[in-house]
Amino acid sequence: MEAVRAGFKKAWQERDYATIITVARKISDKILQEDPKLLMWYDQAVTRSEEE
Repeated sequence: MEAVRAGFKKAWQERDYATIITVARKISDKILQEDPKLLMWYDQAVTRSEEE
């Protein structure tokens, strides 16, 4: 999970929202829901990608 968090953080800093969304859809919903940081990055990535 640390690697996923690090990847999400790096993608977020690079404004690579598509990567966050793609990876989040490949991991279990349960894991995503139980990790507040992953969930926050995913939710924000979805929101920002819709704005662009």
